[in-house]
Amino acid sequence: MTAVHAMPPPALVAPVRARESAREAQTFDEDLQALTGQPWLQAIRWRPLGRIYNRPPLVAVLDTGVAPQAAGLANRVDTTGAASFALGGGDPLTDPQGHGTVVAGIIATVASGGEANPGVRILPVQIADPNGETSAQAVADGIYWAIRQRARIINLSLQGSSRSKVEQDAINAAVRAGILVVAASGNSGKGSCGVVGLSQCEYPGAYRHVLAVGATDEAGTALPESTGGMQVAVAAPGREILAGSARGPEGGPRFEARSGTSMAAAVVTGVAARLLAARPSLTFDQLTEIIMATASGSRGRLDRARGSGVVNLSRALAAKPPWLDTKEPDDDAPGARLLRPLVPRGYSFGQRKGRLRTWADLRDYSVVYLKKGQVLTAQARVQGGNDVDLYLWRPGTPLFRHSAKFARQWLVSGAVNKGSAETLTYRAADEGAYLLEVRLAGAQRLVRPRYVVTADITRASSVTAGSSSAAGGSTGTG
Repeated sequence: MTAVHAMPPPALVAPVRARESAREAQTFDEDLQALTGQPWLQAIRWRPLGRIYNRPPLVAVLDTGVAPQAAGLANRVDTTGAASFALGGGDPLTDPQGHGTVVAGIIATVASGGEANPGVRILPVQIADPNGETSAQAVADGIYWAIRQRARIINLSLQGSSRSKVEQDAINAAVRAGILVVAASGNSGKGSCGVVGLSQCEYPGAYRHVLAVGATDEAGTALPESTGGMQVAVAAPGREILAGSARGPEGGPRFEARSGTSMAAAVVTGVAARLLAARPSLTFDQLTEIIMATASGSRGRLDRARGSGVVNLSRALAAKPPWLDTKEPDDDAPGARLLRPLVPRGYSFGQRKGRLRTWADLRDYSVVYLKKGQVLTAQARVQGGNDVDLYLWRPGTPLFRHSAKFARQWLVSGAVNKGSAETLTYRAADEGAYLLEVRLAGAQRLVRPRYVVTADITRASSVTAGSSSAAGGSTGTG
């Protein structure tokens, strides 16, 4: 699907009903066999869903709509919470294009595969017209709707060439709400995003905070059309993936097969839903960690087409819950201000631990309260021999913008030497809540390093203000 770039409680799905006839039972069994017998499921080490004791997670599918009567979607679609933000309006429970129904069907197959145990609740959020065209505002509106419906996962099987502040802000809001956002990397076959420049990137896969997915065949080889780059976190099968057809309920073919990163993203969303069904307390950051760490393939090596490798459901389900990072609102300035400061008013020292990630989570922020004339000495150390930088932003700094003008206006100090340890010293020119940023710099492989940052405040001395000027501090990318 093409992107033109431009709190009510979640509703319950219909209860599982008994099949009304032997013919209906036979049809369901045939559908189940067709969907769960596909070779690509073996490639991700899929296994049927066992008994679950938790409410199935709600997964928002932002797409062309979802036909709930399609094969494989029985009792899996939240029809009362569905909404449409498509250009010109629409019905989220119809899907003239068929793309959204296939995406939803793939998620449902991976997440469960059996009627008696749905394993997932699909929330249809229609953001595209029958031609598959959408806008940045429609995508953002769909994301905010999913947040209000308390979705745990948002699937964005979209592709566009333009970056939109409106969409990135909506994704940031989803992350602050604890939602995992899974996005297709795109189908242009480009592979230089993050190397040549942002002009080579495709969105939403290249946005910060999303789990961007590339596409492979059953053997794990990247598809030629799958967009690559540093933004790709993981890969999944995306060639000839079979799912129920939106035309099936109207007498058309019951199934259709589609290819591309849209399908691969749906596979990863299904894996994430399986993990949440088993362990609903997992955070979106832990889901990301498990999915990337258990993938089959690159084992941490740089792979611009497949990220950390091909998603592996069996390994993911067996993995221990990873170390819990600080809540991800620390990834932007407004969110950081909602958390306990690193150094609150009246205190002189603070320490915190965190985790960064190549591309999608390059920076974390902490609030440090300084009085005029006080001297801040901040130190950061990152594991694994990675390069870490420190930046200090003046009180009132808004969301980060990648521009020299933004840096000149808001950056007061920076320490950008190469190495796994960095020290920044600054004498406060004004009183207020400054933002101390820890940033992963120069990463040329897929990493998730932990870091420790400390901040020590002393009285004014002869220390000069700042270790680098606001205009001279590099603001990086991401």
